[in-house]
Amino acid sequence: MRRAAPWLPLAAVTLAGAVLRFATLDAQSFWLDELVTVSLLDRGLGDALAEIPRSEATPYAYYLVAWLWGQVFGLGEVGLRSLSALAGTATIPVAYGAGAVLVSRRVGLVGAALVAANPFLVWYAQEARSYALVALVGAATVLALGHALRGSGRWLAAWAVLAGLAVATHYFAVFLVAGEALWLLVLLRGARRVVLACLVPGAALLAHFPLLLEQRGNGEAVAGSSFASRIAGIPKNLVVGYSFPAEALGSAVAAVLVLVGLVLLVRVAAVERRGALVAGSLAAAVVLAPVLLALVGIDYLIARNAIVAVVPAAVCLGAGYATGRLGLAAAGALCVLSAAIALAPALDATYGRTDWRGAAARLEPTDGPRAIVVTPYMSRTLWRPYLPGLEEPSSAEATVQEIAAIGLATEGGYSAGAIVPPEVDAPRPVPGFRVVEVERAPTYTLVRYRSDRPRRVPLSALTGLALTDEQPGVLRQPDRARADDAASIPE
Repeated sequence: MRRAAPWLPLAAVTLAGAVLRFATLDAQSFWLDELVTVSLLDRGLGDALAEIPRSEATPYAYYLVAWLWGQVFGLGEVGLRSLSALAGTATIPVAYGAGAVLVSRRVGLVGAALVAANPFLVWYAQEARSYALVALVGAATVLALGHALRGSGRWLAAWAVLAGLAVATHYFAVFLVAGEALWLLVLLRGARRVVLACLVPGAALLAHFPLLLEQRGNGEAVAGSSFASRIAGIPKNLVVGYSFPAEALGSAVAAVLVLVGLVLLVRVAAVERRGALVAGSLAAAVVLAPVLLALVGIDYLIARNAIVAVVPAAVCLGAGYATGRLGLAAAGALCVLSAAIALAPALDATYGRTDWRGAAARLEPTDGPRAIVVTPYMSRTLWRPYLPGLEEPSSAEATVQEIAAIGLATEGGYSAGAIVPPEVDAPRPVPGFRVVEVERAPTYTLVRYRSDRPRRVPLSALTGLALTDEQPGVLRQPDRARADDAASIPE
């Protein structure tokens, strides 16, 4: 009987991973950070790069690639996110290569399957930010490291270039690169060519240091999340992502399956043990180094910054799973569970991103001017992809015929359960206006007030209509005719 080609299993795993990433690419709205990306890229390249020190917490590489990508594929959800989806898909065969060279082809295939289904990687492969790209480049450095440790000078040079590119994509890649550099120096006994190779990512970090200093206030950890919960959340998020239905049960099952793989590492053959140790130590370094920095006051600890840990962790875990039938069964179960979790946000909007698109669909311009009172606050520039033509109030009052108070469901996500829209017991009266609609959708709550004619309303009265305790944004929406004109004029 003719055996299947050896590349077929990897092709099947990669195809399955691509389907997970591309099939639901537009199922969710852009969320706030992605809308910042869109606002950056919707301008000339020079202007976009000039804004990065003020608005971002990562280097230039992703934005340069994304700007070029957007010129070809557009700045819509599918167009812009497809760059991340492609990077996420490419990470799968790269993970296979890393596992194959560090341990064995069997381990490479198991690791690739774990990467293909991983909910955390799928989530960021559907987000217009730098995380999927740095995960790909980081995985490529692990692949190059494996070949370099076998004595390949060409792969050592490739590692140097890739490590510099990883640092230029996301600052947290430095923890992965530093761990790799240490292994190179120890196992290759400090050869001169290794030292020279390590200087390349060091130079890349040094070149970005002025930018890093400018951005140091842009990426601080969320104050509302405790340090202990963030530490506990990192391994959970890296394995099963953020929130999903039956999260406690799913997380517990995943933890047991991961534990099986870790226990089975003791059965790894001696000849393969070093590669598994290398991969596992790299993943640990990416997670532990930011924790130590946070303890001394440099706190940027959040799971997404540790995304480059997923591939080396999958290789290490795959080494345990590949030792026998029990491990392969556990790996298969984890992949099935992971794929189901990865699909949850597309199937249930209450586990997805903040639904700015859905809110905007309910705020199409009307025949009279409207005031929009929105929580959380979002500027007119960020609203533009979904709701163009909005204006900032130019005085202490606004002349409007309708008021729309809308509160987006933002609590939840990030391992806190399903999002919950604001509760509205009884709409507050507005002088001269009457309540014409109260809607509590799964992802937002909307209260509309209408007057028989345009009236001047103080901004203080408008902000008093906010549906949550957060600081609201107040924007003025022109009538339908003016809004159509504004939408046709680029900003």
